[in-house]
Amino acid sequence: MKRVLLVSLALFFLLACKKEATHEIITDPTGMAFSLNHLDNVFFTNDNGSLIGGVYHHKYTLIKTNSNFDIEWVKNNYDWGTLISGSGWGSSFYSIQIVKAFQRTDGTYVCIGSIMSGGDVVFYSTLVIELNKKGEQLHKYEFKDLSVSNALQTSDGGYVLFGNKLVKLDAKFNQQWTKNMMVDKYYPSQIISTVDGGFALTGSYNSDQAFLKKLDSNGNEVSNSTYKHNASPFNENGSDLIQLQDKGFLIIGRTRNINQLNDMDCQIIRTDIKGDTIWTKKFGNSSNEWLDRFISYSQNEFVVQGTSGYPNEVQKSLLVKFDLDGKILDSCRVEKFPMMLYSPQKYYVRVFSSDTAHINFAAINSDRLFAK
Repeated sequence: MKRVLLVSLALFFLLACKKEATHEIITDPTGMAFSLNHLDNVFFTNDNGSLIGGVYHHKYTLIKTNSNFDIEWVKNNYDWGTLISGSGWGSSFYSIQIVKAFQRTDGTYVCIGSIMSGGDVVFYSTLVIELNKKGEQLHKYEFKDLSVSNALQTSDGGYVLFGNKLVKLDAKFNQQWTKNMMVDKYYPSQIISTVDGGFALTGSYNSDQAFLKKLDSNGNEVSNSTYKHNASPFNENGSDLIQLQDKGFLIIGRTRNINQLNDMDCQIIRTDIKGDTIWTKKFGNSSNEWLDRFISYSQNEFVVQGTSGYPNEVQKSLLVKFDLDGKILDSCRVEKFPMMLYSPQKYYVRVFSSDTAHINFAAINSDRLFAK
């Protein structure tokens, strides 16, 4: 691929959104296409390139690209990377998902993989895999009975694995401490590092309220807050969060529509440093929608991705931009896509599937994300 690719994609892959309008996105399947049946994650690397993780022909595949998404290497011969699909109830299966990847200053990688396997009984474990600059495996470490959905790098060079447990590893992957996450009706869905060296969690409390829980650097609970903003909360959740410059937090997720009790709406909660609510923003229509993840944010503008419609419905993807006071600056509903990224080079990348054998990337200039 040539350097002009991003320029041409900015023209051909415009995400033509109208405020709260439903329409299709024009796509060009001959663009940045990668041979993958399924995409798990994309991680940006120190050179502004990317490390792409997914599955191709039942082999876990890692693709390293440069800053223009030209492929530098592809690896799919890992001893842990052959997936097995069961053919019926109780048959053997094995799957792995790379949930996070870190590139160290020497160019090597640390990948965190979550494994699910078994037959009649399902087993969970986590792999920590060290790779050299070319993606060749150096070492791997396995942690039994641990299912992870995220991982963080800590200031001491170690790592925190987040899932059904919170596990702290040192820089050599020795386990330092473990905390059980599924306790007292708290079900965490996301974790971030905080400016004081600790951690903050959000998720669902009692299956009906979003929560914010703060931990110190050793995983000990410092404070927790739950958010009940209507008389009949149901299935409310915090799905993602960030910490603001004032050390408070923004939490995004879902809430119950108080006028239509069977309908879910988007919810944004801003808190102070203590977790006390500063404001709450709820919005949506009758199609069931919620906010999933932060895509990009600056001091006073935030772009998030969400979903409209349950999985058994014709789903749409939401894009919403709002400011620090909760004012919605722009929004749109578009054809469902799995992922939107924000490049270190300050443009957006929409990820979609053109067919069952390819994953495509569409580059979008920042000023065209909500183009009319």
